[in-house]
Amino acid sequence: MQKQFACALTHVRHEDFFLQKWIDYYGPIVGGRENLYVVIDGDDWEPKVDLTGITTEVLLDAPRRRIKNDRFMAKKMSSRANTLRKQYEFVIRGDVDEYVAIDPDSGLDWPDAMFELGDDGYIFALGCDMVQSPDETAPVDRTKPILGQRQAGFIADRYSKPFVISRWSNWAGGAHRLLNRDVKISNHFVLFHLALADETLAQERMEARGGTTQHRSFVGHQSDRLAAIGDEGLVETLPWDEARAIGIAEFPVEPDTGAPAPRPRPSRDPRTREQGLPVRVPARFHGLL
Repeated sequence: MQKQFACALTHVRHEDFFLQKWIDYYGPIVGGRENLYVVIDGDDWEPKVDLTGITTEVLLDAPRRRIKNDRFMAKKMSSRANTLRKQYEFVIRGDVDEYVAIDPDSGLDWPDAMFELGDDGYIFALGCDMVQSPDETAPVDRTKPILGQRQAGFIADRYSKPFVISRWSNWAGGAHRLLNRDVKISNHFVLFHLALADETLAQERMEARGGTTQHRSFVGHQSDRLAAIGDEGLVETLPWDEARAIGIAEFPVEPDTGAPAPRPRPSRDPRTREQGLPVRVPARFHGLL
């Protein structure tokens, strides 16, 4: 049986805004809602999103401690992705607040861009962690694309993630790496992480997930991330193409030996902040998502 082109897979908990955005974004890429797969974490809530035509599954036994949850979901989602691989040439897998775009300057569409996986059967998208900067004071219009309304972020090793497979692969560590695979950073795929693009939206998400009643591991992580909004490190930025070149060159190798790394490593550039290399997203990406 001939395989279909691609599907997209995500998991979600107490999330509506980004789930709707994920559906709207990836649906056209994979050829329709029938090629979208959503794993709903827990039966203690119900998405307020139209899931008609989308394959859904409710997962009941996910642990509520962050590290254990990351490991649990990596295993569960890897299993589902590898099963889907029997039906599709490519399986796109990512968090519901992560969106992979093709650099418009590449001139590629999705079928052409996938050639980059090659015989390895995977690729890491270069990560850009979008963070509301001190000069971006207006709230986002949630009915319009976020890129353009928000232009500040960090080219980040921690969000340079393996987002698509075409051969048997298993994610680990919150889907930041693949087991037994070296990092291979794409030349044209960019993963935009939008969780901190708007402070109000980020706070609403934390409250929807239980706020301070969650396990302290989640509270600590989410609070630390919220504290990054308004970071002064976004005042002075690097040119996008320079930061991109640094990430592509340095994220895939061990800093001491230059050997291939099993997960992306931070840049050694002295301008690197804790969150990554500060940038402004070029106009060519505005309006994509």
